[in-house]
Amino acid sequence: MNIDFLNLLSEKLNVGSMRSIYLSAMPGRYRARMDLSELDKINSNFSKVFFENLFSKDTFNVKIKLTNDEKNETVERKIQYLFNENMNMFREEGISSFALGYPILVKQNNKTKSVMKSPLFIWKLDIKRSKTDMNEFIISREENSEVEINKVLLIQLLSDDKISLSDVYSDEIEENEKSVLTFEEIKKIIEKINEKLKIDFSEEFKLEKFPEKAEEIDKKGIEKPFIFYGGILGLFKRQNEGIIQDFNDLRENFNKFKFNVSDRDDFQMTNKNSSVSTDPSQQNVVETLTNTQYKIIQGPPGTGKSQTLTAIITNALENGANILVVCEKKTALDVIYEKLAELGLGDLTAMLNDPAADRKAIVKRVRDLEEKFPKTEQYDEQKYEYTVNSYKDLKNKYNEHQNLLKKPLKSDDSSSINDTAIKYLEDKNYSDYYYVDTTKNDINSIYKILDRIDNLLSKIGNISNIQKFENIYNEKLGQISSYEIFFSETSDTLENLKKLISIVEQNLEKYGDEFKNSYGANKLKVSVFSIFNAKIREIKNAWNDIYSDSQKVRNYNGKYINKRFSEHDYGVYLKELKEFSDMLNEIINNRKEFISFIDEKKNDSISKEDEAFINNFIKYSEEKGINDKPEFLTTSYYYSLLQNSDLKNQRYKDFGINIPKLIENDKYITENQRYRIKKYWNDIRKRALSNMGTGENIKMLYNLRKNAKYGKINTLREIVATNVNFFKDMFPIIMTDPNTCSAVFPLQEGIFDLVVFDEASQLKLEEVLPSMMRGKYKIVSGDIHQMPPSNYFGAETEQTGLTENKEIDEETLFLSDSKSLLDYVNNLKDDVIMSYLDFHYRSKHPKLINFSNAAFYESRLVPMPEKKEYIPIEYFKVDGIYKARKNDDEADKIVEYIFGEKVLIDGKLPSVGIVTLNLEQKNNIVNKINNYLRKNDNEETKNRYNQLLENNMFVKNLENVQGDERDIMLLSTTFGKSEEGKFIQNFGPLNNQNKGYKLLNVLITRAKYRFSVFTSIPDENINSWENEVIKNGNNGRGIFYAYLAYAKAVSENDREAESRILEVLSGDKMKNTNILYEKIEDTDKKIIEIIKNEIKVGENDEIVKNYKIGGFTLEYAVKDKNDEKAKILIDLNSVNNFSGNTAYKSIIYRKNMFENMGYEYKLLDMASYI
Repeated sequence: MNIDFLNLLSEKLNVGSMRSIYLSAMPGRYRARMDLSELDKINSNFSKVFFENLFSKDTFNVKIKLTNDEKNETVERKIQYLFNENMNMFREEGISSFALGYPILVKQNNKTKSVMKSPLFIWKLDIKRSKTDMNEFIISREENSEVEINKVLLIQLLSDDKISLSDVYSDEIEENEKSVLTFEEIKKIIEKINEKLKIDFSEEFKLEKFPEKAEEIDKKGIEKPFIFYGGILGLFKRQNEGIIQDFNDLRENFNKFKFNVSDRDDFQMTNKNSSVSTDPSQQNVVETLTNTQYKIIQGPPGTGKSQTLTAIITNALENGANILVVCEKKTALDVIYEKLAELGLGDLTAMLNDPAADRKAIVKRVRDLEEKFPKTEQYDEQKYEYTVNSYKDLKNKYNEHQNLLKKPLKSDDSSSINDTAIKYLEDKNYSDYYYVDTTKNDINSIYKILDRIDNLLSKIGNISNIQKFENIYNEKLGQISSYEIFFSETSDTLENLKKLISIVEQNLEKYGDEFKNSYGANKLKVSVFSIFNAKIREIKNAWNDIYSDSQKVRNYNGKYINKRFSEHDYGVYLKELKEFSDMLNEIINNRKEFISFIDEKKNDSISKEDEAFINNFIKYSEEKGINDKPEFLTTSYYYSLLQNSDLKNQRYKDFGINIPKLIENDKYITENQRYRIKKYWNDIRKRALSNMGTGENIKMLYNLRKNAKYGKINTLREIVATNVNFFKDMFPIIMTDPNTCSAVFPLQEGIFDLVVFDEASQLKLEEVLPSMMRGKYKIVSGDIHQMPPSNYFGAETEQTGLTENKEIDEETLFLSDSKSLLDYVNNLKDDVIMSYLDFHYRSKHPKLINFSNAAFYESRLVPMPEKKEYIPIEYFKVDGIYKARKNDDEADKIVEYIFGEKVLIDGKLPSVGIVTLNLEQKNNIVNKINNYLRKNDNEETKNRYNQLLENNMFVKNLENVQGDERDIMLLSTTFGKSEEGKFIQNFGPLNNQNKGYKLLNVLITRAKYRFSVFTSIPDENINSWENEVIKNGNNGRGIFYAYLAYAKAVSENDREAESRILEVLSGDKMKNTNILYEKIEDTDKKIIEIIKNEIKVGENDEIVKNYKIGGFTLEYAVKDKNDEKAKILIDLNSVNNFSGNTAYKSIIYRKNMFENMGYEYKLLDMASYI
């Protein structure tokens, strides 16, 4: 980091401040500002009564009744607008921004030459609508609502004029223990300001009306600074004075800062558990928390970011770390705080939203701890420690098992044990397998052998012929040069064989055993006795005839076959001759096949070893009656591989026992970690309190009023700065916004072990950089596919002066121009890792998130299943006229909807959010609601409206809806044909190629239960979505049209159109989203037999595969044949389902989730069935 980077950010911060209500307080055309004197038009003497209360009472209510006169329409609409915007802001930030600024210092800025119009004092107020009279509004000041000085003005004067007014204010304001500031006191302060600044001011109270144009005031302000006694009512957001001061300190003391905390302790050495249930992706965040200095949590809408942050916080607490949580929106902090409070850890948390207002509560909490320390809940420490260690051991063993599954079966084989086991289990179930020597054969050789067998079969016809020919074949047959000669000689030999067989048979019949014994050892005897015995002489002659006739057979045999004959035993010889005759007949009768066989042998380069393998395999498979030999051989190969792998010896042998233990340990730790945390931190607190000395020391510092040691009430910043470590020991969790962080905590690098930024895509870099420096590890949670913070002060700021007069390197310019903190950290090169949250919880129906999942999140999100069948998206074709940037028909339909019966869910009124595509339509709907209330001034309407407000109903334009969620979201697409029938496709920011899709994504992911679309956009334009998407990608008007087409398809239950849209947007990643499961046709598969052995499958049950529940797909399920819903869900323990360091968490997560849904869940370990 360099000084130029800081200067650029400081410039952005200051430019923003110059445009704020703190330095430019003219009402002008701002909707959220109004001249207090304007209210006298509605209620005469309103301003007089208001100031009488303001200068004399610390609490008051002043009512203002709308007249509904046309002449007062502008003023009354501003009142209603301020009410609505203040209400929305209060819901987000937890404080009312509605306030009065009075009086106004007008002075020219020496640097920019612009004229500042800055309120000297700011009274925080509230504005509410009467619950009994819809036309009545109440402006009030609450108890403990202090008068604020304009600190932004003080910093500006110090920077611009080197004039400090802090002492002027402190003498009169900070010494004033009452919260009422009179005009006389204001006048005294102005007089002291005059001593330093030389201004024109009035001695008497007055309320001036702001001129319509700023030029009138500017002209006078250029001549000389003066006080304008106008009162400005408006929304005074946080002043950011703490941040501005931090930047000043950073720039002035640049060389004293490292801007990188290098001495980071890995506080996670002890364990990586948490006090809340986590899904695998959330647990991965926890387990990799301290791997790098920066961690981005990429959390799409509804993926449980607050649950993840709670898990991080509880893990850090058990490991002894302190945590700073920073977010602009208090509502987001409240969600995390409520989760911690449910765990009993709320008392370890300090929620700081306003340093002045929060001081008293913090002081009281510390003093209470000193006076009466709470009892620590007891728990079994030994059992907890034992369970943690057992859990760690079980996790490691399971992870080792999964890593084993990932290993390749052979060093030269890309197939893993996991993939091979799945192939083996999904193949046919055989009682026995053919052993394959896997040291000599790989899958390629198996495929080669199968190809060889396939070629032989295609040419020779059947296995029987192959076996016969293989028995006949020898090298001499492979040397045949002419098949014509071969078959001619074979035919001749057959004829000789017939004659020879006939002669042998005749002689055997005629002479019997004497003929049989006439050869071999008796040959000499025959020769001798043939001289004397006629019969023996006949036998000898027969023998000679046979020898003569067999010569041709011997010649043929020697030339082609090489068969051995037993000529010494004519009984055996006859049998051999017949076999030889049968062999030659096979050759003659299968001439074509035999020629093919010989040719195949000639042309094939297969080794003798492979040839032997083929022959043996064919013989084995024939004996076993195997029909599908390719499947049998590949299955046998995989079986042999698995038998020879490490799986048999190194697998998780007690899988069935240890997995339930793992789940039990996880549950125990999640339920009991909170007690461990409480004991650890209560011990820390006790030591810290003891180290502070006597209770009087604590009470002196944490004082409720000035005392002997401290002559005034110590501010929260002074208390913390005195002993920041003591404060962190008392409150190891600090939750705050960027400005309060800068205002309360010293600018010291790494004073917190962990700094967590929530909603980081909505945090401006220039506002959070000082907070980020205060943490060792930086956790940045947000969504890169959502909008950066909207520019509250209007158009994007231009960097002037600095970049014009100095050459700055490109990377510095690039990083300083980051749209948000998330954008900045995502662009850093070093020491950053991004973790993804994959499970979507917000939507009660998957179809509410499926579109964004397909279009923007690469289909990686896993939505939860719906608990009941209903239509989650409504599509209303309004066809209203678009005129003056408004659509009255759509506005009317929406008002009718929220005051009617359609809005109800199961008879109850849900929370409702209304969004429009431009500001004019938003105001139009607000006005229509107000008109409806005026026209229907009855109890039923009042009750409905008040209940809608209690349920936090809002009306917002597209750019301001991020971070909100409601049960039902209503969208007015606003645009439509003009009165002339023309339709202009100008959708404002939605057409923007850089941020258009982000706006749409934010919009369509806000609904928890139902999303209702009211549209006037012509069908012919909507139907062009596919061409637009193909042309421009998932952005601009194409993706907007695609969503409207999707909403229509879901609303009308057009599943084909719905699936088509998702397929196109996801690049075919989301297919068959409406197919619940697939049938299993082959019930003879090995896995089916295993399931039937492990699980009771009834007669009326069936096993199906790829069963879908929400975004989950189970490999197998058991269901009743007459019911679509499964009874039993089945997972295989494969790395496809359970991988990575959090594989163990996937098992726990899936089991708990599916059983909570009412399913029986079974996990089968593949290794047990090999």
